[in-house]
Amino acid sequence: MKGKKKIEHTKLGALVIAGVLFLVFALYMIGKNQNIFGTSITLLTVVENVNGLVPGNNVRFQGMDVGTVKSIDMANDSTIEVSLLIKRKMQEHIKKNAATIISTDGLMGNKILHIVPQDGEAGPIEEGDVLFAMEQVGTEDMLKKLDMSGDYLQKTLVNLADITNKLNKSQAIWSLLRDTMLVENINLAVDEFRLAGRKATEMAQAGNRLLRTLEEGEGLVDQVFTDTVLSANFSKSIDQILKTGEEAERVLLEAKTILNEIQEGKGAAGALLNDTLVRESLLNTIQNIESSTESFNQNMEALKHNFLLRGYFKRLEKRKAKELEELEK
Repeated sequence: MKGKKKIEHTKLGALVIAGVLFLVFALYMIGKNQNIFGTSITLLTVVENVNGLVPGNNVRFQGMDVGTVKSIDMANDSTIEVSLLIKRKMQEHIKKNAATIISTDGLMGNKILHIVPQDGEAGPIEEGDVLFAMEQVGTEDMLKKLDMSGDYLQKTLVNLADITNKLNKSQAIWSLLRDTMLVENINLAVDEFRLAGRKATEMAQAGNRLLRTLEEGEGLVDQVFTDTVLSANFSKSIDQILKTGEEAERVLLEAKTILNEIQEGKGAAGALLNDTLVRESLLNTIQNIESSTESFNQNMEALKHNFLLRGYFKRLEKRKAKELEELEK
C-alpha cells in the first residue's frame, strides 16, 4: 500500500515539475516575443550593422507587428545575418523584393526591424527567402552632420555680424538710402520698364495678328506666296524694276560723261561753250537772225497797208475769222 502511494506521489511530482517547466518556457518565449501559438515562416536578412538590434525585437510591416527577430549571427567580417520569424498569415502581403531597415521605436525605445515594400512586380515571400537591407543613417552619422551644420551656422552668423557692422559704419550706404531723388529715379525706371513691357506686348500681339492673317490666307502677302500667277507677275515686276534701275544708272553715267566732256571742251557742245571765238561768232549770228526777223516783220506790216495787197490781207483775215467761228460751233 505504501509503495503504491509512493508511485502516485512520484507521478504527481513529475507532473507538477513538468507543468512548472512548461510554464517557465512559455513565459520565456512570450518574453522573447516568440510566436509559440501560431504558425510562422523563417526569413533571412543581411545587414552590415545591427545598431543594437537583439533577438526578440519586433518586426514591422506597414506599421504592423508581423513577427520577431529570431537570431543574429555573424556571417563574415562585414556581413551579419538576421533570422526573422514572420506570421504565416502575412506571407501573401510581403513580396520577395521587399527591403529591411533598422530603426528605433520612438526616440528612446527599442530597436525595430522594418520591412519596406518596393516598386515592381514580385511574388510573395517563401520559407528561407533572403531580404536585403536598405542603406540607413545611424545616430552617430546624424550627430556628426548636426555638428557640421552647427559649425557652418556659426560661421554664417559671424559673417552676418561682420557684414552688419560694416553696413552700420558705412555712411555712403545710409546717405544713398536716404536720398529721395534715388527713390524717384527708381520709380521712373520702373515706370519705363513697365511702358517698355507694354510696348513689347503690343508688338508681340501685332506679330501674332500678322501671323494669324498669314495662316488664314488673307492679305497681299499670302496671295503673293500662294497664288502662282500673282507670284510670277510679282517676280516679273521686280525684274523690270531692276532693269529700269540699271537703265537709269546707265543714263546717269552717260549724262555724267557728256557733262565731263563739255566741261573739258570735248565735242561740238564743248567747243561751243569753251571756245570764245566760236561763242562770239554764234552770238553775232543769232543777233543777225533776230535783226533780219525784225526787218521781215516790218516789211510784212508795210505790205499789209499797201493798197495793192490790202484786199488780199483783208480776205485772209475774214477767212481765218470764219474758220474760228466754225470751230467754235
